[in-house]
Amino acid sequence: MRIRSKGTALIRQTLRVRASITMEALVDVDKFRRRLLALEDELRQRIEREVESARQTIDEQPAASDQSVVDELKEESFLLADNDRALLAQVRAALKRIEDGTFGRCVVDGGPIEEKRLEAVPWTQYCVKHQEQREQTAALHTPKL
Repeated sequence: MRIRSKGTALIRQTLRVRASITMEALVDVDKFRRRLLALEDELRQRIEREVESARQTIDEQPAASDQSVVDELKEESFLLADNDRALLAQVRAALKRIEDGTFGRCVVDGGPIEEKRLEAVPWTQYCVKHQEQREQTAALHTPKL
């Protein structure tokens, strides 16, 4: 019985490796790794600049009449940094999928993500079909006036 489970595990591992090799043959994973690493670096730098910009705005101590403008600029800088942090998390998750050998595969059903989609959004984890389903579901939950 023990030999059988080791054999089953070996078969599963072999199938994962073959799937990974097949996916790499279909998609130039190294090209996407380079793009994602460059984007990761760019986002880190941009977040640092946005946060620093917001901090400088805080330190300037403007006149009371200008405070609302300063508050708005500060809030905008923090919002931009938050958006970039969310994108950075997605980029890092895509890099992790490259390491795991699952990059280019939809997380819902394991099917391939079209290369055109990966070119446009290299951090995506969904094929077009499942992304559209997610967007439709989100639209159902969005309150309307």
